[in-house]
Amino acid sequence: MIALHSTRLGPAAGGCRLWQYASNGDAITDALRLSEGMTYKNALASIPFGGGKSVMLSDGSPVNTRQLHVFGGSMNDRQGRYITAEDVGMGIAQVREIATKSAHVSGLGESGVGGAPSPMPAYGVFVGLKTAVDLHYGSSNLHGLKMGVQGLGNVGIRFVCAGTNKRAALLHVDDINPQRVAEATTFYGAAPYSPEELLDQTMDVFVPCALGGVGDDQVAAHIDIQVIAGAANNQLANPTAGQILADRKILFAPDFVLNAGGVISVAHEIMSVLGRLGVVHDPKEWVASRVAAIAERLRSILSEPNAQALPPQEVAIARAK
Repeated sequence: MIALHSTRLGPAAGGCRLWQYASNGDAITDALRLSEGMTYKNALASIPFGGGKSVMLSDGSPVNTRQLHVFGGSMNDRQGRYITAEDVGMGIAQVREIATKSAHVSGLGESGVGGAPSPMPAYGVFVGLKTAVDLHYGSSNLHGLKMGVQGLGNVGIRFVCAGTNKRAALLHVDDINPQRVAEATTFYGAAPYSPEELLDQTMDVFVPCALGGVGDDQVAAHIDIQVIAGAANNQLANPTAGQILADRKILFAPDFVLNAGGVISVAHEIMSVLGRLGVVHDPKEWVASRVAAIAERLRSILSEPNAQALPPQEVAIARAK
């Protein structure tokens, strides 16, 4: 399923997600919400692309070559209006296989940036989190803060490592993969919790790095958390959850501002192919400087006068539009 939300700024850009959905309707809803988030993410990151997303329905088996080739054919049917890359369940090997059937694929890692796993998504979220912590506590120092990390993939595990190195007081973790939880507890001294238990803990900082929709009205109304800043897409299940958080003075850093590191990385590849990049002497420096700018972008959004009356998510969406 391929969802194009906007091509106003250029071809719709957003990764392909492989996931087991309960129904086709759930898959469509996810694709539509994710594509909208990509529109805002790309606009705020000042890269010349619209928003799109695709999902492949999984039965739990690894994706096979035939499926990837069929998807590549579907990409060609869009005639360049949509450009895909990695997302949950899809790695660099899979997107390279899609690229054998379609030219509208990025995240191949051929320029030294943009492939997965990349440190850029985690770096962007980390500088954003420190900005949010600074605005809330008056200091970006994580020393002594209680931090919970939900989802221990490439981004989440980097946060556990960073939290340990920055001497966060206590790390709570959860993941659907028990091996990852075991590694986090063994190597980093984190405390393991189920997803439900984690959200019942008192935390200074919550870092959602799994799938979206964790913040519904009920969760927003009862969590004992001061700052929420993570990598997961669509963390809020609905706008009213954002309002509840704002009313409770819980600082929520909009996910599509923080997690732009991945699409900024692949943007370099896409712009190179399309001839829109100009002269760039160091691709890694080009990407790193734009990802580092996430910190000031978030600070500007959270400090905007409207942010006192509106949830930060709404302020960020208005600015993107």
